[in-house]
Amino acid sequence: MKKKKPYSIGIAGLKNGKHQFELELSRELLDLFESELMENISGSAILHLAKSETAIEVEVELAAKIMLFSDRSLREYEETMSSSQSIFFKYSDHYEMLEDDLIKIPFNEASLDFSQIIYDQIALSLPTKRLHPDEVEEEDLFYTTESEGEMLEEDDNEVTEEKSTDPRWDILKKLK
Repeated sequence: MKKKKPYSIGIAGLKNGKHQFELELSRELLDLFESELMENISGSAILHLAKSETAIEVEVELAAKIMLFSDRSLREYEETMSSSQSIFFKYSDHYEMLEDDLIKIPFNEASLDFSQIIYDQIALSLPTKRLHPDEVEEEDLFYTTESEGEMLEEDDNEVTEEKSTDPRWDILKKLK
């Protein structure tokens, strides 16, 4: 007997109409893609399917807790995320991914595998700058290119020149 994939939904026997499925998110999803972005994950993916004669519209809602490593200290911390995405599957004579959210599937397709869709949605929801909650982000810290650095130095020189006054004005101020 063939083992069922954990993130697949059988669509062959579904009647037209609305259906809801809940998939458990676990380390198994990360192992499928040999992910180094995340250490561990726990949560759920709720799939709202609306099946018709010619298409299947799916709303994927994710709610998960993800274990990440801080970019600064490499300490592990937990990040909470939630997101949703709509995907449209249109029946056709062959499989073809037209866009990120529009996919053609064959008429005789028995199941839809959502593992790649869920993984991509999680990866895109991760923060670009990962800092442990105990680490304070310094707002004064910024990086510049060499030419930008030269422009900043010139601006600083102009400010100091404006602060120093003309000696003729100093003499006039003494006349008061």
